[in-house]
Amino acid sequence: MQHSLYHSLLAQHYKQLTPIRCADSTIAKLHRYFEEVVLESNLSALVIESLPVSSSRSAREVARVKDLARVAQNTFLFLHPEDTLSRSVLSDSGDHLDLAVLDQRDQSENSERFVIISDTRFAALLASVPPDDGSEDQAGDLVVWTFEPDVVYSALEYLMARVTAEHPYAAEPFAQAVRAATPKATSLHLTLGVTTKLARLLQEQAERETAVNRIATAIRNSLDLEGVLQTAADEVGRALNVKCCAVRVNSELVGSEMSKRRFRADVSLETADVEFLSDLETIDKKLATLPEMQVVDGDHPQTESPFADAVVPLINQGALIGFLLVRTDDPARVWADNELMLLRTVADQLTVAVNQARLFAGMQQLALTDELTGCFNRRWFEMQFERDLQMANRISQPLSLIILDLDNFKDINDRAGHETGDLALRLLADSVRANLRAVDTAVRYGGDEFVVILPQANIQGGLIVAERLRSRIEQIEVPGFGRLSASLGLATFPIHGSSRDTLLQAADRALYTSKESGRNRISTPPDDAPSVSPVNSNPKADLIQNA
Repeated sequence: MQHSLYHSLLAQHYKQLTPIRCADSTIAKLHRYFEEVVLESNLSALVIESLPVSSSRSAREVARVKDLARVAQNTFLFLHPEDTLSRSVLSDSGDHLDLAVLDQRDQSENSERFVIISDTRFAALLASVPPDDGSEDQAGDLVVWTFEPDVVYSALEYLMARVTAEHPYAAEPFAQAVRAATPKATSLHLTLGVTTKLARLLQEQAERETAVNRIATAIRNSLDLEGVLQTAADEVGRALNVKCCAVRVNSELVGSEMSKRRFRADVSLETADVEFLSDLETIDKKLATLPEMQVVDGDHPQTESPFADAVVPLINQGALIGFLLVRTDDPARVWADNELMLLRTVADQLTVAVNQARLFAGMQQLALTDELTGCFNRRWFEMQFERDLQMANRISQPLSLIILDLDNFKDINDRAGHETGDLALRLLADSVRANLRAVDTAVRYGGDEFVVILPQANIQGGLIVAERLRSRIEQIEVPGFGRLSASLGLATFPIHGSSRDTLLQAADRALYTSKESGRNRISTPPDDAPSVSPVNSNPKADLIQNA
């Protein structure tokens, strides 16, 4: 590493060069910006590049190098002989390119990266290396760049010495190319164009880092998965300036399918949202068979879609749990490496958020559920009953409450054992849940006592449900003991109570009446309505919809 161009320049021009740390994707884009000076300005210059070794180069990368060699007066590439780009360029005999590929075998130099552009009116240099200070926890390489002719000339002198020592056969052609392109002045127009691009790139990078940080903060500070997904869609859509961004999470993991979207401000939502939702379904099915990143650039030769899409699956423990999608209507949009890296980073964050939400939901479920019967527990009842009462009061609708107590439960434990008693409670709970509406709730209040909340059920509807529960429980056969029976007390808001305590007390009084009257029956609060026994418990179902 001590022989790298980066370190040599920093030693000679430490006052003119200020290293900064950049992600690899950012360095690659900076590198391309320097190359674009040559390509877009048709600059007949000397171009020297060194790239880290890679076993895989895209056709686009190879074509770009060839385009560079066609435009530039002289092009020299320092490449490891095993690099795919080296093999591809050298094996293509159909192109007559003024291009020299110099083997770079020193492992200490394989990770350095630089590009030098030099002619009589323009000079530019970019060089980077991994940090050698042991700071592995900090992402990115150290980078310097400059448009100062004297610094660029120092770089050329350094490289002439390296070529003379390592590639003597190429020393004279290299020296001639350097002499013909020695920088003498600076083109303000070219320099301004590059610096403007660099400024824009660094601003974009800062915006993307901000987006990632905001998403990470949302995940750390909130267990609201829907809010986190919306934050991700908003931040990614804004950072990449796309037509729309969507995040979808599958229902199997979080209980219900979640999709959050963000459209660009100028997009009409009336038709876009409907079409987009249909596309999400298609993408979901496609990822189910091939859960890999899917990228379609704007210049892709395809007719089925006018959009450029990038889709990243969310994978948790090898299973597909959703995806992140960005879409642009820019026909020239080509997804950059750092943009795809941003999507992968956010996808990883969202996978953590989904798993975190799932674990929290599981903990909540355990905290609010009775382990033996699977019914909600008393803690949950206290919260839900208060909410249901407030809703009933707000919409002026009735609400009924049933307290149910298993008859002679002590006898079951004494005669058949506690395991049989536990079985009796589980069978009772299963029977109760099976005979309720979706909006009704069964709670194990304590011991052998259960509570059932019946929203929007008046006293007639409540009596119908209570009788159905009583008759079903009477049919339960417990192995080792026999048939069960239960006593029930029913109270209805607002006629028997207008608050949590008064309604609960009224239902409890009704339960006591059923116990005192011989068990296996239903009662309403004393002095309010007659008790209902098995033989006369057939109230008219004038409000059967509430049952």
